[in-house]
Amino acid sequence: MADPNFGIFYVGDGYSTSKKIMGRQSAGKSLIRGLARKWPQSIISGFGTGVPSANAMVAQLKGEGFAGKVRWYEAEAKSAPHGMNALYYPAPPVQSLAQSRNRLGATSYSIFGVTHTLSSAGAMDQIGDLIMPPFQPWDALICTSSAALGVVDSLHDQAREWWQRTTGAVRFNPITKVVIPLGVNAPDFAANAQRRAAMRTKHNLSHDDICFLFAGRMTFHAKANPVALYQALEAASVRLNKRLVCLEAGVYPNDGTRKAFDEAKALLAPSARFIAVDGNDQGDYDEAWAGADVFVSLSDNVQETFGITPLEAMAAGLPVIVSDWNGYKDTVRDGVDGFRIPVTMPRAGSGADLAARHDQEVDTYDYYIGRLSMTTVIDVGVLTQRIVDGADSESLRKALGASGQRRVAQDFDWPVILTQYKELADELARKPQSGAGDAKAQPSRNRPDPYALFAHYPTSTLGPDTEISLNPDNQHSIETLLNLGIASYVINPVVLPREAIIRTLHAAERHETLAHLIASLPDQDATITTRALMWLAKMGLVILGPKLS
Repeated sequence: MADPNFGIFYVGDGYSTSKKIMGRQSAGKSLIRGLARKWPQSIISGFGTGVPSANAMVAQLKGEGFAGKVRWYEAEAKSAPHGMNALYYPAPPVQSLAQSRNRLGATSYSIFGVTHTLSSAGAMDQIGDLIMPPFQPWDALICTSSAALGVVDSLHDQAREWWQRTTGAVRFNPITKVVIPLGVNAPDFAANAQRRAAMRTKHNLSHDDICFLFAGRMTFHAKANPVALYQALEAASVRLNKRLVCLEAGVYPNDGTRKAFDEAKALLAPSARFIAVDGNDQGDYDEAWAGADVFVSLSDNVQETFGITPLEAMAAGLPVIVSDWNGYKDTVRDGVDGFRIPVTMPRAGSGADLAARHDQEVDTYDYYIGRLSMTTVIDVGVLTQRIVDGADSESLRKALGASGQRRVAQDFDWPVILTQYKELADELARKPQSGAGDAKAQPSRNRPDPYALFAHYPTSTLGPDTEISLNPDNQHSIETLLNLGIASYVINPVVLPREAIIRTLHAAERHETLAHLIASLPDQDATITTRALMWLAKMGLVILGPKLS
């Protein structure tokens, strides 16, 4: 097998989860294992700064079974790397890397990077900068999902408009953009009967106990708010007259967050059984995957752009239930590998103040994404039905799981993805090349309304004619829910006053559409009313759409 035609920019933070367990680090660690699997005895080019980095890359590859050779290049070398068409960077390419390349000659090699989160201020700036020098048309950005490509296109359109309006600029860098998903090492997730038996014995689970697994960071503001899952587990348990089991495998950032999750479980899902699995204990974590029957990931956060855990679940032969959200739309085929649950977000024009508050550092990034999450509503009715379907039919679980397993092996195994990386490097090498431009780095400006930027993430958005009604099945008072830690953190005198939520709930008793609701509260800002309505829907007090029959 021919050697890879691209090198790896190696920095330990990008390829290790030893200090931080985040999507970017997990994906990088998985990629290194994929390289060792696809090119086990080849020459792999490494690129970075210093002998320690070179040694770390060699050690990590060898730890994954690599028996070939690493050819190392220093980032500040005075000559271009030999035999390397392109350089892979484990994030969107940075200007300093392109400037270093251009000092050797703009055509000496291409640079391509990959999207991860696109919602932070730094990520938006980094993406916006790609339209200008020092980048070239033969540099590239891999978007891990069609949703990510949509955000990148939007940021680039706004960046070009800003430069045209402020400077009269007419020439921009048409950087290459492609959609290539992240990969998983599919064989690593093969079913393990011994681990399954051990896990189920340890937790006193019978053959009839159906286990729903969530695996990931246990953060309600930055990953997935659990309210929809808890409500649906409770409703499904009651409907089936059976106590469903939920495995939560992950790491809590602090005791306060753990307490907030526990408080929500006790209130919203008293009929379900929850089993906590420490994500830092690899043995227990692996057992959780082996012992589960259905995987659930209901991301409602703009920080998510791809979502690797559903692919890992599919590789393990588990049926998956996911939100109809960003990268999940590309990986999970509804009704084939599992189910995608509809998601609703406010219309564009509702979030400029949230973007401004984050840009001006009134709100931290955590509050910014957390406030957006609390206005992103997952359809609990559909989710409940899908949980019932998954719990009620072993044959359905097996069919969906087998389909997903075939799909991952065919389309998402790392050797398959790395072939696409190699093809991209060949394509970039063939592009017409000219000298680098001389434009200065652009200032900060990429702060669009998040509901416009991420409008294509959800299934639908609110409209004036959206029907609203009180949820007849709600059993909790507004005062109780307002005091829940997983929901009260977004309440704020300016962006979401407590009294606005209460007023909106009372008005919803009398009005059947969003337009009527807003009109009935003329002294309350329409954006606040919309935000309050979504909070109420998130907490299950109101229903968006036709009334339940």
